[in-house]
Amino acid sequence: MAKQKNKNIVPLKNIDELNSECKYEDFAYKEHFSLICKLKPNSDKEKLEIQIIDEAKCQDKGFVYVFVIEGKIFKIGQSISNIKERVQSYNCGKTEYRINGTNSTTNYFVLQSLLKINKEVFVYAFFPPKPRYEIFGQVFEDSYPPSKKAENIIITDFIKKHGKKPIGCTQS
Repeated sequence: MAKQKNKNIVPLKNIDELNSECKYEDFAYKEHFSLICKLKPNSDKEKLEIQIIDEAKCQDKGFVYVFVIEGKIFKIGQSISNIKERVQSYNCGKTEYRINGTNSTTNYFVLQSLLKINKEVFVYAFFPPKPRYEIFGQVFEDSYPPSKKAENIIITDFIKKHGKKPIGCTQS
């Protein structure tokens, strides 16, 4: 079987490619979402610029988002960070970085598609309740995955005790 080509390597070229996409008005969960910001494509700077609508929600972390262009759903995603940090990540989808192989194909696909479509992007978000959990006697209530939190506690304590991370722990 031939290896499938990553579809994220070929960005959309224009708004017509969204014709067959679901309308936001038909989105079953829309009553749980609120408009938090708009994104303006800036081709000259090869980036998305944020127009804040709800400052508090744009600061909040841990949410599901929907990108809507001319009433059509372009993307549904989630982030443990806030929308500003998520958009900064998408802004790393520059062509130069793709050529160098230093960005994710998803960031490249999203940024380049939105720049080509060149329409305002409405960003709707849903903030699920944050779970309350305890790890090693510490209580947390946040959007961070408990397994990641536990790993960070263990590695931080490991570094304090041993002066360094284990050799196989390469991420910062």
